Amino acid sequence: MKKYSLLILFLALSVGPLFAQVLDVESFSNKITETPQALLLDVRTSGEFGGGHLPKATNIDFRSEGFSKEIDKLDKSKPVLIYCLSGGRSAQAAEMMRAKGFQVTELKGGYLKWTTKLMPLEGVPTVKHDAAWNLADFEKLAKESDAVVVDFYAKWCAPCLKMMPMVDKLAGEYTGKVTVIKVEADGNQAILQASGVDEIPSFLVFRKGKLIQKTSGFREEPKLKELFDQATGTIQ
Repeated sequence: MKKYSLLILFLALSVGPLFAQVLDVESFSNKITETPQALLLDVRTSGEFGGGHLPKATNIDFRSEGFSKEIDKLDKSKPVLIYCLSGGRSAQAAEMMRAKGFQVTELKGGYLKWTTKLMPLEGVPTVKHDAAWNLADFEKLAKESDAVVVDFYAKWCAPCLKMMPMVDKLAGEYTGKVTVIKVEADGNQAILQASGVDEIPSFLVFRKGKLIQKTSGFREEPKLKELFDQATGTIQ
């Protein structure tokens, strides 16, 4: 009987992470409503948080040196609802917090997925946004042009801002060869959703109306140039 009990305990500890709760946007939103006592935790940087966040969220940067100490100050009796930009950092933070005894629920797809579903936001700064695209116009241009590179960006996104001059430079070099479409994430959620984009920065490459490449994350200029060459068919 003792061996049987130990076996059950071992299995429970081994498979426990498999039962980690990761909810889609709608379910996560319902969880917020159903558990008003829960701590809604945003583990992005303060800069990201300052660009907009879920209503009533608390910000503790997962990458900061003091994250673990800040977490130790929280009440373990309260459930935690956690998110980051796209789900990577929040998954790591949730794992750490569960090891400390917290009950944690993650938002699948993070802040980006939340915004593509047009869910409520708080703290969005009053910056001047670029003109929003009409979905039909965007799809027509992307599919009717011979070579297209689509740049999905946000004005709160540091990697996006760093790449902007490089994208502009390449757009000039490939004038007449490649059509560059810039889509600001804020205000174009319908296009992000239709394109399956849930991370910023992201790029789509079309050649003769066909999507041939989809990539996310920061790219140095030589890697950005590869996208333009793929669009023209210079490289496969």
